[in-house]
Amino acid sequence: MPLVVLTGYPCSGLTHRANQLASLFEKHQDEVFAAAEAGAQVSLKSRYKVHVVASHDSSHPRTVYDHARTEKEARGVAYARAKRVLKRDSIVILDGMNYIKGWRYQLWCEAKAAQTTCCVVHVGTPVDQCVANNNARLRRDARKETDQNPTDSQTSKPQDTPAHDSAESTEDTEDTEEAYPPELLNNLIFRYEEPSTHSRWDKPLFTVPWDDPEPPVADIFAALTGVVLPSTEAPTETAIPSLTDSLASTTISDVASTATGTRGGGRSGLSARARIVPHQATVQAAATDSNAMYAMEKRTSAVVTAIRNFTQTYPSAEVALAQSSRADAIAIDVPETTVPILVPSHVALGGTTEELAAAGGVLTLPRLQRLRRQWIGLNRSYIGRGHGGGGGTLAADQIGDAFVRFLNAEFSGEVAETAEE
Repeated sequence: MPLVVLTGYPCSGLTHRANQLASLFEKHQDEVFAAAEAGAQVSLKSRYKVHVVASHDSSHPRTVYDHARTEKEARGVAYARAKRVLKRDSIVILDGMNYIKGWRYQLWCEAKAAQTTCCVVHVGTPVDQCVANNNARLRRDARKETDQNPTDSQTSKPQDTPAHDSAESTEDTEDTEEAYPPELLNNLIFRYEEPSTHSRWDKPLFTVPWDDPEPPVADIFAALTGVVLPSTEAPTETAIPSLTDSLASTTISDVASTATGTRGGGRSGLSARARIVPHQATVQAAATDSNAMYAMEKRTSAVVTAIRNFTQTYPSAEVALAQSSRADAIAIDVPETTVPILVPSHVALGGTTEELAAAGGVLTLPRLQRLRRQWIGLNRSYIGRGHGGGGGTLAADQIGDAFVRFLNAEFSGEVAETAEE
């Protein structure tokens, strides 16, 4: 269920770190369950399935970054793959540059909507090393092309092959990743948006330098699941923490501070995972019942029809006031409602004409239809269910009274406008 978002420059070793994290997660889960069999108290009840989601494949090579349309399509495919395996018993590692902060925010929102944790692992490879890695891949591809065309190799020899190429041939054969065109590589490095601890969607943030043999998998696992691995050793008082350890310890303390409980005295295997509460922006609204929407349309139309029937029987404001049960307003009884429609007398007589439904009247059909559409737009999220994660429901038998109260507020609101004039 937790989501690990890798980020870094192109050719920075992202795929290597993703596969390394996946194998280390499996290894440390074995340690947790081995400690449980030995009698240690652990809160990890079942194993997490580790999924590495690649951002590129044969259908979406690295050249998709040349155009915005193809890059957007490739990003959508990676998003769908990650969302498909983002389950309660899974750890999803999204392999790729993920160099746009807005894209990382979208992934963070998806993890929050799934009520799971998310962290960002920044592969901190220098630019010079990334360029060197890409050049090695280009030389590897050139050698493969030469091997496939031996006749061309006898007549032409690559001039940009360095003298130490033979020494690097063994290392190049192990790298099967696709190379970037040099212009595209420089463009992507220039466009890269580094993660920051000031952004909530980039926290917890773990930085893995190029020369580190392994990422801080114990700290990452604790930040994601709240489970402290048995192999994690407590730091000594004289030890000087590295930059990676400092960032990791800070992010873990941030996660632990928002947890509902404590770590349990720092014992290995106990959970200090924070409880993820989705907010309004990440909660997918439930589908509105079609029958409830039909009831809303039917009841509001019945109210408008009752007003139209009244204006046809009493077209003049003076006639309507003369027969009204109230001296200060026109009272219109609507079937299946407990509240009558009230049009104040000075509002009914203050229009450009005394005809209630004529042009310039207060009860014209275009105005009633506009108010009906406005009310439906405001209340369609409340009919038959709660709005978002809160309460506030509107039952079908309450629609008529609610719409009548809305109309009365609109008609009485003209009193203040008339008084000001």
